[in-house]
Amino acid sequence: MKRVLLAGGTGLVGGAVLDMLDRGDSSIAVASLAAIALKTVEIPAGSFMMGCVPLDTQCEPSELPRHEVTIQQGFRIAQTETTIGEYREFTRATGYRTLAELEGVGRYWDTDTGEWKWIAGLTWELPYDRNELGEDKWPAVQVSWQDAAAFCGWTGGRLPTEAEWEYAARGGRDGEIYFWGNQSLPLDNGVRPINAPDEAAKRLFPQFNTISNYDDGFARAAPVASFTPNGYGLYDVAGNVYEWTADWMAEEPYSEASVTDPKGLPIGSVKALRSGGWGYPPEQMRLSFRGYSEPKFWTATFGFRCAWSNKAD
Repeated sequence: MKRVLLAGGTGLVGGAVLDMLDRGDSSIAVASLAAIALKTVEIPAGSFMMGCVPLDTQCEPSELPRHEVTIQQGFRIAQTETTIGEYREFTRATGYRTLAELEGVGRYWDTDTGEWKWIAGLTWELPYDRNELGEDKWPAVQVSWQDAAAFCGWTGGRLPTEAEWEYAARGGRDGEIYFWGNQSLPLDNGVRPINAPDEAAKRLFPQFNTISNYDDGFARAAPVASFTPNGYGLYDVAGNVYEWTADWMAEEPYSEASVTDPKGLPIGSVKALRSGGWGYPPEQMRLSFRGYSEPKFWTATFGFRCAWSNKAD
């Protein structure tokens, strides 16, 4: 299953909301974090080694070379992926409509053909079946990059950069392949730490590449915070759903130079995604793995979490 998933999409609603937020338009009220019960974690300023670690035998060119990154200013990041319940508060407050709603389709796996397909009626509220309303604690999926950025802007935040995301996801444990350590089977002292492509997924999606002898109990996405957090108290930094980041990227190696507060390419055609997802191969659960997609794309495995600067951007 390729990590580059490209598709077209139209609709000006998302861009219009982002433009209004950028202008500080008073007709779009910025939400209070308390009002929508978003829990955040403070991430301290510091330096880390970004990219594929020496023990990792599955490095891809875009994850190399490993290089030092400095985050000069602490920031806050959502403790969990944005949920359906939280996204509902946003749409009620703003009247926002996602690209999936405008186009009338969402993307989901077809077990008969063994491929991802566009299916009528799937949205962030109906992520897998148009007759099955998503639960409030499920991560919001079937959202494009602009749908994610619009939500974060409404909260007074933004999507994290790739560097911020990896720094936070490592949880202070630099130099390890996964947030739970270096062992490939996702067990942390016998505890299952993530929702990964597993035996439960295999039963529903026989064609999936899954982890043998691992069953987290969820064939698709799990409710957020169902598993153990990382060292900073963040949930689902591996698996569950892929997470949009702010950065444009290209599938090419990093610069070897040490960098401070990197923000990706100034312009591009694809946005970076991190974390891996319930429908993707196990090797994508690695902290350094980089996925990417066109911003106007959405699927049942793409979600997001927001970040907030401690100073004005």
